[in-house]
Amino acid sequence: MMTTKVFYNPELDRKETYTEVLKLETVQVKDISDLLVLNCYWQDSEGELWVDFDDPSENLRRAFAAYRERMGFLSSDQIRQIRQRKGYSVRQFASQLGISSSSLTQIENNQRIQAKYQDVLFRFADQSLPDKGYKLNDDEQALTVTYALSEPEVVVPLSAEQFEVKPVMEEA
Repeated sequence: MMTTKVFYNPELDRKETYTEVLKLETVQVKDISDLLVLNCYWQDSEGELWVDFDDPSENLRRAFAAYRERMGFLSSDQIRQIRQRKGYSVRQFASQLGISSSSLTQIENNQRIQAKYQDVLFRFADQSLPDKGYKLNDDEQALTVTYALSEPEVVVPLSAEQFEVKPVMEEA
């Protein structure tokens, strides 16, 4: 069954019914020129293919996803989930990683592909930073993270910042 949709085409200044067409295409993203991507187009009554007028970046996001998969990078959703699980705002997380908050926002919204070093930082943060359930205290010098540990103190460096991990003393 063919999917159809009525769009307003601003280039033609009219509404028209379009038919969905999926095409397997080879695309280039950054240095990789042989990515196979299933792109979505909408065909007008004259046979011309158009990108989705309501979501013109759809095929770009598909290409980014194929690139991330080929490179073994985290997806934009996985990066957002790490940040949220750790309990950080975009600004806080970007600051801790040493990247700009605008870059992080673009990466999380699938408008930009992270560089290899950024992917390494995201993975390091996922493994090294405690999840949101832990008590976080802001300090001028460093962010102090308090939770129960068997060791007396562990310091985990991340980017230019450091996180001090101290055990919580249980009340008697």
